[in-house]
Amino acid sequence: MPRHPAHCLFLSFVLAAEPASAAENTSAAVRPDPLDHGTLSIYFENDLFGGTDQHYTNGVRLSWTSPDLKKFSDSRFAWPFGSLADDIPWTSHEPYQRNVAFVLGQNMYTPADIQATELIEDDRPYAGWLYTGLGFVWKNATVRNSLTLNIGMVGPSAYAKETQDLVHNLRGIPKAQGWNNQLHDELGVVLGYQRTWRWPWHARRSGWDWETLPFAGANLGNVSIAASLGGELRLGYNLPDDFGTETIGPAATTTTPVEGSERASRGRWTNFGTHVFMRAEGRAIGHDIFLDGNTFHDSHSVDKLPFTADLSAGLSLNYKDVKLTYAYVYRTEEFRGQDGGQSFGSLTLSIPF
Repeated sequence: MPRHPAHCLFLSFVLAAEPASAAENTSAAVRPDPLDHGTLSIYFENDLFGGTDQHYTNGVRLSWTSPDLKKFSDSRFAWPFGSLADDIPWTSHEPYQRNVAFVLGQNMYTPADIQATELIEDDRPYAGWLYTGLGFVWKNATVRNSLTLNIGMVGPSAYAKETQDLVHNLRGIPKAQGWNNQLHDELGVVLGYQRTWRWPWHARRSGWDWETLPFAGANLGNVSIAASLGGELRLGYNLPDDFGTETIGPAATTTTPVEGSERASRGRWTNFGTHVFMRAEGRAIGHDIFLDGNTFHDSHSVDKLPFTADLSAGLSLNYKDVKLTYAYVYRTEEFRGQDGGQSFGSLTLSIPF
């Protein structure tokens, strides 16, 4: 039975690795196998934490990041993009630690009134986004870069309706009635980049301390065209040796802790840590398919606002490099006529293995 194109998105990266391993059989034997180690991150975002069921109503993302690599092309699972990433001038600086990341996620969006069956013209469209991605991370003790290419489906083939129906059935709450008005099927592509700094630099992460993590980024594709700028302030005990915890976005991968010679020293009793944080992010938006509607077909759309912001605060617990984080996020209005901003919760678990 033929598979739906959306079902093959994630498999395409795995299958693409086979020609590389066959062509480089000799060198593969001396390469580290990136599936032996790495970091797995699970993101879950839902407006249930804000007591609503509307707008950006749910996001789930799984991400696996390889252990450190000397070159991106050392991971046969990054073929053929690893060699291309190695040739980008600003990734080839020798002191950088490098990681390859794979992501799989789904987002869903609904209007405020999910019981109405007719099209609600002045509220945001029903939409789903099912995607997979390949990312490259290069970092040192003070700066981290993330470049991720996400490819997926917007529309019925994202199966947002089916996912939401399943969750509502399990929770015993009414289903949304307006999914027949969702955006049409469209292949979605978005390239996301983000650079994050850490200041001040801590050669030793032991005891009570604080740090700031300013960041800047941009997205480009038919799903999103935007630029972002923001920062995180965290204060706590035995701060983790990473670059904070992001909400779901085109450039998000995993926390990718600093390793090897770049890693900060710790005291004898510093396996456990905890911290509180505050994070702010502003975005200038040129295009958002979930508000502007389909690119190549007539569809429901609203008049988006060119500037939005996220304000969040949360608590994080870490044991060695295992980290569990909860954040409460407030997002300002995203389109004209929206009745105030939106609040949702973000839960992230990162596990190295």
